[in-house]
Amino acid sequence: MGDLICVFDVGTTGARTIVFDINGKEMARDYEEYQIPKQPVGISEQDPLIWWNAIKKTCNYVSQKVNTNDIVGISVASLRETLTFIDDKGNPLHPAITWMDDRGESSAKEWVEQDGGTRRSLPKIVWLKENKPEVYEKISKIAFGDTIIYNKLCDVFITDYTNGTFGILNLETLKWDEGLSEGFNIPIDLWPELYPPGEVVGELSIQAARELSLPNNIPVVMGSGDQQCAALGLGVIEEGQAKITTGTGTFVDYVTNRPIKPAGDVPIFSFPIPIKGKWTIEGAMPGTGTAMKWFKDNFSQLQIKESYEKQIDVYDILANEASTIPPGSEGLLFIPLYMFKKGTIHGIGWNHSRGHMIRAIMESAALVAQMYLQMLEAMGGAKVSEVRADGGAMNSPLWAQILADITQKKILIPEVKDGAAMGAAILGFYGTNKFENIEAAVENMERFIDTKEPIKQNVRIYKKLNRIFMPTLLELHEKKRVTKDL
Repeated sequence: MGDLICVFDVGTTGARTIVFDINGKEMARDYEEYQIPKQPVGISEQDPLIWWNAIKKTCNYVSQKVNTNDIVGISVASLRETLTFIDDKGNPLHPAITWMDDRGESSAKEWVEQDGGTRRSLPKIVWLKENKPEVYEKISKIAFGDTIIYNKLCDVFITDYTNGTFGILNLETLKWDEGLSEGFNIPIDLWPELYPPGEVVGELSIQAARELSLPNNIPVVMGSGDQQCAALGLGVIEEGQAKITTGTGTFVDYVTNRPIKPAGDVPIFSFPIPIKGKWTIEGAMPGTGTAMKWFKDNFSQLQIKESYEKQIDVYDILANEASTIPPGSEGLLFIPLYMFKKGTIHGIGWNHSRGHMIRAIMESAALVAQMYLQMLEAMGGAKVSEVRADGGAMNSPLWAQILADITQKKILIPEVKDGAAMGAAILGFYGTNKFENIEAAVENMERFIDTKEPIKQNVRIYKKLNRIFMPTLLELHEKKRVTKDL
């Protein structure tokens, strides 16, 4: 079979194990969704052990589908801006506070003014320090999501530059910043050690190998944050290239040669990517894909039953309903939730059906992507002619066409829709010296199988819709309403 890389793609709602060969072909995969209890509004915590348990379960399944002796390395694509706190024995002191947690916002004025809101892990630490001092005093290490996984794999406390950006990373030196450490009174020795993506950080321990059903001593390679891995997996590595990921949320990334600080309080961030000297500016809207799951779970019981009986994907059934509705959903406009803030439905009428609502949800994700793409093009200084797109939404030809029509761009769709996992695989093969450089790995492993061109008559309709969508969304965000408010 040849050389294989095992990738752990650890997300907010679940984790997957995927094994790739050196040509980027997927050899085996499995996915496990977390069971997370309902929590009060504004709170988003997870037991960090659920990440490892999901990895163990999926890896044990995948290990039966491939020759594990062919695995030459392990790499990780991880959720970002999610913190937990470790004692001197390596045990979590507190549940992980995820990137969706809204606590600490009231104490975050200073970091918003100083850094445009990019250092979003700091208010979480400040909140813990002020509200749970008995926990803070016992902290031996501040741990990001990837820190937990690498510690389980090979007994190290590390993270990559992507997560560091949310903390006290100096964006010029890519090292922890002494000034920020002193300014926020968070000792520098509490932070995990920084490693660049693509570097071997250790070997799979005997204990981890036993739990994962893998040979021990497999090299473990530093991956990166999920969206930076996705950019790499889509070959978005040159200045002026852009990608859109629509999964749980919608993420738009545009490559630049330097970090760019946004103007205003719109959530746009700069991240270093695994290509030296390259950065992405990124706009993110959580919950756009989750809205489709919400609709499926709450209003599609008959369709779920049909999917089981006919052994077809329930989302294909929903997309088929949406395909009968004209572009623009006959005036129905869905404004997605941002974090825990209110979403809204505009223009609903007696003529609207389930299909209208499904299509409006699809259109809202694409309208978000168009809004951010316009902003990033203005910040980056050049328009893009094509966009590479991945995520679960790209399994739907209809959703991909909607994205092309609304962004007015040619959309390239990859063979492997899990761009984050592909990016981690690229880093894994590079880190184990199977490629001379990352660019060579990208060229060999990534492939595109479909293209969607904008349809002119649809573009005209969506231009009108976009003029309504963007100001409505920004006005709603400015009001900062949360779901417990009236």
